[in-house]
Amino acid sequence: MATPVVHLRGSDSSIGRATITRLLRTDAKIVIPTADYQWAIEMYSTELIYSKSQFLKSEETAITDGHRVVLLGLGPYLDDLEQSSIGADGSETILVTAGFDKTEIDTSEVDSHLIINHMLPSSFDDSWCCPILQNWYNAIKSNDAIVSDSRPRHWWVSEMDVADSIVRILVSEQPFPKIANISGRRAWSDDQTVEEMRILFSRTMAGKSGEFSAQHLTTPSSPKIEVETLSEVSDEQFSRPDLESIHQVLVECDGDGWRPLMPIRSALMVFLIGAIEQ
Repeated sequence: MATPVVHLRGSDSSIGRATITRLLRTDAKIVIPTADYQWAIEMYSTELIYSKSQFLKSEETAITDGHRVVLLGLGPYLDDLEQSSIGADGSETILVTAGFDKTEIDTSEVDSHLIINHMLPSSFDDSWCCPILQNWYNAIKSNDAIVSDSRPRHWWVSEMDVADSIVRILVSEQPFPKIANISGRRAWSDDQTVEEMRILFSRTMAGKSGEFSAQHLTTPSSPKIEVETLSEVSDEQFSRPDLESIHQVLVECDGDGWRPLMPIRSALMVFLIGAIEQ
């Protein structure tokens, strides 16, 4: 198999950084906007020592046959130093957008559209952060009351698992699906999510201040969250996004399919650390 060449646009976003981190575990050539090149070299200097991957500048690496172009978010994707198009004959263009963003999107010039639903990002002030998470965090930080819903309606998934699924396809010979959803497989209610966030926030702040108590050191029980099979997509208002397309292409890539690995409690902790450190 030839060395993958991945042109990444939106690399300065939360999911962009996670995708780069995962790509550095492969032998891919990562083409990023020239304006981001020096930042990336410095940010990932340690990883590059041990990685078979390398960064290339977009102005020096034209999109050509066999290359893959990943567009993260809604752009802009080009700068004045690049070629005037994000596509080329024989290349594959993949648009990745957030499911909560209801902006009308023209997908006629892309080969694939991945819709990321209910992702827990590592950055708070980022276009990939769902507004409801920002609202809950601000309320928890201020110790304000939160009006929440007990119905299971969030299919949380970690940013790490999303990036991992994208890269597994990028370094394979399988084409991306024409359209596919990515989300978690377990439904969480507002109440369950907010309670987890409160506990984790309280523990984190106690750690920062050194004011631990026995209550902080006690691991709370995890909420009872049922896993639904891929086919269990109901017609209810808060039904899970259809995961069949992403699952099937991942099976064809490496046989593992779509099985998120990071526990949601851990993903919430990563989100909170990003929020606290903003």
